[in-house]
Amino acid sequence: MNIAIIGSGNIGGRLAASFAKVGHQVTIGSRSLHKDSLKQLVDKYPNHINIKKVNQAADGNEVIVMAVPANFAFEIASELGDVSNKLIIDAMNAIFRPTEQFTTTSEAIITATGCSRIVKCFNSIGAENIDKPNYGEDKAAMLYCGNSVEDKKIVNDLCAQIGFDPYDLGGLENEPQLEQLAKLWSLLAFGESNLGRNIAFKILKQSPVA
Repeated sequence: MNIAIIGSGNIGGRLAASFAKVGHQVTIGSRSLHKDSLKQLVDKYPNHINIKKVNQAADGNEVIVMAVPANFAFEIASELGDVSNKLIIDAMNAIFRPTEQFTTTSEAIITATGCSRIVKCFNSIGAENIDKPNYGEDKAAMLYCGNSVEDKKIVNDLCAQIGFDPYDLGGLENEPQLEQLAKLWSLLAFGESNLGRNIAFKILKQSPVA
């Protein structure tokens, strides 16, 4: 699959590496083409990662991941060109960096691009889990929400391919709850429990009683 990742920070860079590891072709869209971290990614995955300007990154890619600070969601999405029929994965969190005129980052993307194929994902736990989603024999849970069953199937498969245990939270109206999960993760990592960043959520299911 051809995937564009807009943003090369903690989430974007790690997703690029994880997708490249499992064989996807990744284009990173960045305003800073000469960052050392980008050069290191290309050097490590020369056959799977390339770098382009934001306004060129979506060309030829089926899936776009938005992984920029939430308060820049509208501005940067507006630079993508015609992406109205592409799948956009929203990996941002307005709960930490609110968008001034929008309630959610998906709303900002839809307004900027006219694209309604939005799936919220990769926003609920620390970026380090993208590198190492396995905790012993367990896999970290990755939750997502969106309105298209077909698009969510694509995202579900991407999550599983890079090592997560994916769960569907339903429609995009549940985006606020998914962002609250990110806040809960942050409170566990840095609040009174002070568990640190290497933590994740796991969904446990009781076996039926015989």
